[in-house]
Amino acid sequence: MSHSFDPASASPYYRFVWVDLTGDADASLAESLDGAFDIHRVREPARVAAAICDRAPAFVCFEFDEPNAQGVDALTRVRREHPALPVLVIAGRNSMAVAMWALRLRVWDLLIKPVPLRELCRSILALASITRSGETGPARPTLSASERIEPRPAFDPRDRQKKTQPAISYVSANFNGRIALDHVAALCQLSPSQFCRTFRQEHGVSFGQYLLRYRMERACERLAHPDALVKEVAYSVGFNDLSYFTRVFRRQFGMCPSVYQAGARSSCTLEGSP
Repeated sequence: MSHSFDPASASPYYRFVWVDLTGDADASLAESLDGAFDIHRVREPARVAAAICDRAPAFVCFEFDEPNAQGVDALTRVRREHPALPVLVIAGRNSMAVAMWALRLRVWDLLIKPVPLRELCRSILALASITRSGETGPARPTLSASERIEPRPAFDPRDRQKKTQPAISYVSANFNGRIALDHVAALCQLSPSQFCRTFRQEHGVSFGQYLLRYRMERACERLAHPDALVKEVAYSVGFNDLSYFTRVFRRQFGMCPSVYQAGARSSCTLEGSP
């Protein structure tokens, strides 16, 4: 499916391939650009290579709602086979694995949904400008200001007044072992029920959700190492049951740890290639 204005008059700098990996094509952000750019939409990851060959786009955009192993594989192949072709990745809020993968692949730009139309157009125009100026090497990816994926320090000065800050620091130092609710509550000088209520108020999630997310983030980092074993990674982030770790990882990221690791290895190979 293709959305475009008159191709005969379209500047090649505004001609691009949009890989639509959303569940509902009508909900894709490409719909909001109908008529503004010369867009060739692809819904099947296996057709991305042919679309790039046929269209010679100025850049490629991958849009995700949820983690999609085939889509991530197509993204990795594009970066490996067309290293000078700028790539924009748009990830859903629940696609942390996709966002981390995009960062490792050093895509030109990374946006996290919801993306205002003005911000999307600004990113497209910037990519068109890059192509027009003849720049080739991959730039450092950027995130929308409110969604930058950067690890917070174990102690952030902004948290100085938070009652549950001792729990955050304790998780950072002890996430690889058993963490008892009673113990972290005592560290904060709160009863367990007070701690649970206060933690949610201060952080927007339950303590259990925060701990699980923290362990999953550390697992992703460790799975990126070429020699890491999934079983060892699971144990190193506080899981004693490999099958349970695998189920939780799949639920969080939409793929099993071994699939994530294979993609991470591919991205490392890409970064290390001349």
